[in-house]
Amino acid sequence: MDSERPVMAAQSTGDSRVDEAIAGLAGLGDLPLDEHPAVLEAVHASLREILGELETSGRPGTPGQQGELGGGQLGGGQLGGGQRR
Repeated sequence: MDSERPVMAAQSTGDSRVDEAIAGLAGLGDLPLDEHPAVLEAVHASLREILGELETSGRPGTPGQQGELGGGQLGGGQLGGGQRR
């Protein structure tokens, strides 16, 4: 029985910060199991920070639709590559 699992390439989310955070998961298979929690915690912290900025600056979009930005601008005023409303 082959113990290796196929690794799927992550799709772009349209937000480079989210993509960068998720990319941190790619190396998990090469790390010893006892190092996984630190990597997972770092990715989780990055994603929580990004979500926190969305909560204070606007309203996240639904799948396939861009959210509304409030006072701050994320990613140059665009999320998901769509047009600002």
